Amino acid sequence: MYQYLLFDADNTLLDFDLAEQEALHRTLIHTPLGYSNAIFQMYHTINDLMWKQLERGETTRERLRTERFVQLYKTLGYSLDSSGAEAVASTFLEHMSEQSMLVDGALETVAVLAKKYALYIVTNATAWVQKKRMARTPLAPYFQKVYISHDMGCAKPERLFFDKVLADIGDNRREAYLVIGDSLSSDIAGARGAGLDSCYFDPKGIGCGSASPKWTIHTLPQLLDIL
Repeated sequence: MYQYLLFDADNTLLDFDLAEQEALHRTLIHTPLGYSNAIFQMYHTINDLMWKQLERGETTRERLRTERFVQLYKTLGYSLDSSGAEAVASTFLEHMSEQSMLVDGALETVAVLAKKYALYIVTNATAWVQKKRMARTPLAPYFQKVYISHDMGCAKPERLFFDKVLADIGDNRREAYLVIGDSLSSDIAGARGAGLDSCYFDPKGIGCGSASPKWTIHTLPQLLDIL
């Protein structure tokens, strides 16, 4: 049925939460804020809200890059001017690019699927960061191409993002594609809007509400039972 599998990267194949935590620790440990789990949770909440705003077109990637740190400092009673925000953001992204931890079962699942399907990555991310992270993993040889929103000028869940991916692959048969990802608002909603089937990766058992993916899995190896 399917010929092409379009995988999200962060928190689908790459352990983004762990990478984010390590990168933030390395960034803040030498600043007046210091680092704690409570500060990480504050940052995580702020960052997640801003990425949702980006998906809805309510902010820009450039603003997100620094504003999340301005808001974090403000929440903790500190001020951060534009040059300071740029310095913190640059340091964080450099540390982030060095993190390449995988989600449990990612490598084994991908290695099996690559024997039968053409695999691609579709990700909303800063291009140079994501490219460095992917290059550090053993996943790279199994994927035909990585499509990054930063390079494409549009982002999931926009239909244009998926239309560009299909056009580049050279096969516009919507029934030949399956999108696999952990984000209901980005991957699952984006697939639905583009007329593509989707599989929701839900390791935390959050549930999909009214999103209606074709399948839901809780571990990546469960894909092998579907495909």
